[in-house]
Amino acid sequence: MDNYTSQKIKIASFLLMIMVVFLHSYNLDSKQGNELVFFEKDYNWAIQNFISNGITRIAVPLFFLISGFLFIQSPSFGIKDYKIKVAKRFKTLVIPYLFWSLFGLLLYFVMQSIPQSQGFFTKKLIKDYNFIEWLNAIFNEPIPYQLWFLKDLIVMVLISPLIVFAIKKLRILYLSIIFIFWMFSQDAVFLTSEALLFFSTGMYLSLFQKEIITMKSKKTFALLWLWILFLIAKTLLPLFITNTFLVSTLLKASIFFGIVAFWGFLDQFGNRLANNKVFSFGMTFSFFLYLFHEPLLTIVKKALFAVLSFSTFTGLIIYLVAPIISITVSIFVGVIYKAVAKNLYHFSVGGR
Repeated sequence: MDNYTSQKIKIASFLLMIMVVFLHSYNLDSKQGNELVFFEKDYNWAIQNFISNGITRIAVPLFFLISGFLFIQSPSFGIKDYKIKVAKRFKTLVIPYLFWSLFGLLLYFVMQSIPQSQGFFTKKLIKDYNFIEWLNAIFNEPIPYQLWFLKDLIVMVLISPLIVFAIKKLRILYLSIIFIFWMFSQDAVFLTSEALLFFSTGMYLSLFQKEIITMKSKKTFALLWLWILFLIAKTLLPLFITNTFLVSTLLKASIFFGIVAFWGFLDQFGNRLANNKVFSFGMTFSFFLYLFHEPLLTIVKKALFAVLSFSTFTGLIIYLVAPIISITVSIFVGVIYKAVAKNLYHFSVGGR
């Protein structure tokens, strides 16, 4: 891979990670104590849905696509290649998953042991978990819920020979079949259709159309406007009709336009971002931000809602401020963590 594309992927990863934090900041159905709070369909509802259920929804699919593209760099993918990939991904995926899953459990256990913060937890206390619930909390439903992404990646690494075989034999037909499952939101027990579709697409591009990744779009701004128009339609439609499939279809169409537009946007503005000292410094902590921002973001949101009254205005302010606080704190902690315990830091982020 050339240096330009490699740098572009690094820039994209940090921007997409910021998007993920804002995606998770959504608070229109917040649970505070035992009370579930809903907001009306007003400007707060529109802004949060436009961003968290719109703009930021390209982040996860594009992460999967990039992962699939980087996973296979040669048409020949034999047993030896598979063993090397599995060994490498054990270090970069499995170890971080287990480390931060256990960290989340420990953090919640400590916070649930403090009387002043115990009231913020509405589910069963960790100290009351039985053995099966402990296993489920570590391997299936970790407290840092964003780890589902790593879990899906781990599954795809394990079944990668089957994916490669299907891509080589069926090509577009294989992607079309998974696309249908994704459009109708049909997932397997152990794997989401979104993960399989975009990881497979990344593999397909790497095998047969690698030049697409390095190609510079000449219609970036037209695609950006088209993306925005789709998102506006998707956001405003529920105000007039309750057709969830149509809204879902508009969202998924916007994801495709958004991915292409975002990739072209990086050609136009990526170098400017990379030359910004604050941005380039933050890029080095992209993966740590992914691992650490939850449950921190949830804690920040709960704390802000506890301090401020529930209203449309405060809901929007918390939605916008909580990610900024979480990103800043995460990078600050990452800097201190890396400086104080460098070896442990690299172990916990998979050697990155």
